[in-house]
Amino acid sequence: MSPSSSVRIALAGNPNVGKTSIFNGLTGARHKVGNYAGVTVELREGHVRPEHAHGRLLTLLDLPGTYSLTPVAEDEAVAFRALTGSVGAPPDVVLLVLDAANLGRNLYLALQLLEQGRPLAIALNMVDVAAAAGLHIDPTRLGALLGVPIVATVGRTGQGLSELVEAALRALEAGPAAPALALRQRLLAPPDPGEPLASALAQLPEIDPARARALLGARAAGTLDLLALGPDERRIAERIAEPLAIAAAAELVCARYREVDQILAGLGLAEHTFEGAPAMGTSERIDRLLTHPVLGLVVFVGVMALLFTSIFAWAEPLMGQIELAITWLSGQTKDTLGPGLFTDLLTEGVIAGVGNVLVFIPQIALLFLLLGLLEDSGYMARAAFLIDRLMARVGLHGKAFVPLLSGYACAIPAILGARTISSFKDRLVTILMIPYMSCSARLPIYVLLISAFFEGDRDVGPFTLGGLVLLGMYALSTFSAIAIGALYKRTILRSPTPPLVLELPPYRLPRLRNTLLQVYDRTGDFVREAGTVILAMTIVLWALLSFPKPPEPDARATATTEQVAPEPDAAIVTSIGGRVGRAIEPILEPMGQDWRVGIAILGSFAAREVMVSTLGLVYGIEGADDDDRPLREALRGARDPDGAPRYTPLSALALMVFYVYACLCMSTIAVVRRETRSWRWPLFMFVSMTALAYLAAVLVYQVGHLLGFS
Repeated sequence: MSPSSSVRIALAGNPNVGKTSIFNGLTGARHKVGNYAGVTVELREGHVRPEHAHGRLLTLLDLPGTYSLTPVAEDEAVAFRALTGSVGAPPDVVLLVLDAANLGRNLYLALQLLEQGRPLAIALNMVDVAAAAGLHIDPTRLGALLGVPIVATVGRTGQGLSELVEAALRALEAGPAAPALALRQRLLAPPDPGEPLASALAQLPEIDPARARALLGARAAGTLDLLALGPDERRIAERIAEPLAIAAAAELVCARYREVDQILAGLGLAEHTFEGAPAMGTSERIDRLLTHPVLGLVVFVGVMALLFTSIFAWAEPLMGQIELAITWLSGQTKDTLGPGLFTDLLTEGVIAGVGNVLVFIPQIALLFLLLGLLEDSGYMARAAFLIDRLMARVGLHGKAFVPLLSGYACAIPAILGARTISSFKDRLVTILMIPYMSCSARLPIYVLLISAFFEGDRDVGPFTLGGLVLLGMYALSTFSAIAIGALYKRTILRSPTPPLVLELPPYRLPRLRNTLLQVYDRTGDFVREAGTVILAMTIVLWALLSFPKPPEPDARATATTEQVAPEPDAAIVTSIGGRVGRAIEPILEPMGQDWRVGIAILGSFAAREVMVSTLGLVYGIEGADDDDRPLREALRGARDPDGAPRYTPLSALALMVFYVYACLCMSTIAVVRRETRSWRWPLFMFVSMTALAYLAAVLVYQVGHLLGFS
């Protein structure tokens, strides 16, 4: 192979072995790296950076984590199809990442890859964690036992990455070594006659031995549909009786683990224990508190309360500066351009609409930063363990926790993350739960209403009132998601619940640089959305709220009669948007909202954040009192004609509850349609969530009103 030719390298490994850290280090990509299993759910591709590529054009494929080449879920099937070339061209070389602290578990996949016969190199990753746990593995000795080049790496710091690429190229050019060939020959040796494996393989004479063993595993697991088989190959595999396939697969598993035991014995690890390992011992002591069924939940609630309190306490000064900047920019625009339609578009539409959304960037960035630090430290794996106890009691799949957690950022990647769940019914339950989680698009709405009506910065013990109200909204969304999932699991999507197998990695110091890069990327996504979707919707809504203009007063009438000043909201009332808002106002009154909020709700069907920009438009065009007031002050000071406050803390609470439940995101509906391959479930989700949102908001407002709250 010439130095100028392109080489495709597949990066494979078990979940939570640091594979994505190595991918980021080699390509410069900034994909999310969580300190728990199940983060990578789709195949990602990048070019190896020149300083690591040794003068070659190298394409690196980051495969979803998989424990074996017997896929039991869609994400593992993606890895299987890529590694075996079932769909598209196979990789030129496989770069397998092993967790040095969990070698016994990881070696099973290594043996399966050796069975496939593809060029292979190995990254013995997290050797620093293994050393802290009392494990010292000789990469040279392990490489001699497996017959493949092995490099010790620390993906977090970039140690060994250039040497790793060099080893992969060496494996590609030199071909398999004698020990690897001997090991593969043992793994693929004909079984003893009369054994289940021999009987099963005898029915697959047309298929390559390594491929046949993979088909047997999928036939035993009932996952042949995940392998993208041709009709002939599928027909051949299906003719094997299921009991025979299960017995043959069990025989294969035992044979592979016997080889794993021999390799571990060759490394002197067969009798090794973790006694005296400082890192693991420290983690175990901390976990006595953080995973305690009662105290652990108390700590979790406290951590979340501090997190949301910090959003108000730390972000408020910067938020105020952004509001001042927007007010200054609006004033400068008016002074420079003078009165006119284009000036109104810029000030009332673009600046007021998009600017009122950008005000909340500090809170969104802080939320991503703090959640990222908790993930990277290992604490969120403990939170998954705690929440799984609750989910298991109501029959929900433990693997749903990671997609649900991702739902705090955005429902779309969270729904894609549900592919890690093997059962279609369990996956569908998770998909229907995720939109209830309060995503980052809801945060500007919560913060706006809390800041306007709840004295968000007032101290309540060690917390702030705003932080506690915000925590309440997130807690309501989380427990509502679990309750809805439990309801579906026991009714329309009834199925048995498998147990969750979850690794608890040792605690570690978060990587601040990587976390800040993730915050930058996620906040950048929010800003880009504000500059595209929200800007486009804002301009459309500005037009709907500005036209047609109210009729000009009759000059002859005003000459003989007293001029009556028009109402401040006359321009909006006569507009198309104002008329629509007035038409739906009777529906909104039971939940304490007026036609202005109705316009904002309709606008937020495109994206929830548009609700904030729409209210900014309404109050900018309406021109009551002071055009330049920040939106939260305009809402707080708004009055009805009789002088009564237009909105109250109770109506604000009802509106927040409405947004907790309402499915106001066209992109989410579209991705649910794609994942379920049907319009039935997205329509069911939209109708049920919208109905629940309306009923819950009405209940909050009416009951609160009866109890004397305002």
